[in-house]
Amino acid sequence: MPGRDAAERAQLLRIVVLLGGPALIIGAFTVFFIVSRFRLHPAFLLLGLVLLLPLTWGLILLVDAATSRGASRLITEIHAGRTAPRQPGFSRQEALAAQGRLEEAAASYRAHLQEAPHDAAAWVGLGRLLAGPLADHAGAEAAYLSARRTGAGGEWERIIGNDLIDLYQRMGDGGRMQVELARFASLNRGTREGAAAAQLLRGMKSG
Repeated sequence: MPGRDAAERAQLLRIVVLLGGPALIIGAFTVFFIVSRFRLHPAFLLLGLVLLLPLTWGLILLVDAATSRGASRLITEIHAGRTAPRQPGFSRQEALAAQGRLEEAAASYRAHLQEAPHDAAAWVGLGRLLAGPLADHAGAEAAYLSARRTGAGGEWERIIGNDLIDLYQRMGDGGRMQVELARFASLNRGTREGAAAAQLLRGMKSG
């Protein structure tokens, strides 16, 4: 399953186990019943069984795509208006990242944070760089949690929560994602984003 992260692979495997087996069994019985009922040539039985495999796989992919779109819509709801206020002080880091000099950009963020450890925007910028192109999930999580510890609160707390939910989904860490969804839903109770987080959390628990 190339191009899929751990969470997507786990979701597809679950659909294969829960849907694939029963679909093959029911399909095989259906093919056998039709061939017997209408007294068709045994070759039709073999043909039906052969066609059953790609049809079942197509059904699995269809269900996978439908559930993925549903989860994506919920995540989109949670992240509505998520963009952080632009911080003009980080143009150097952004320029380095745009040039593909990712490690230099990360080092520049860290140098800045040595002098300004309570800069939530810098921690979030570092977290996004590590979570995205550098694919350092542990480092990204540490950066986001450091941003939260600055006590910036308000809009930054919502942004940090959004990014952590994204990160845990990418990591396939359902446990920590549920904890973050619960926190986000509680802090944003009464909003569209909070309701979407609560809905996604309920879906994960019931599944």
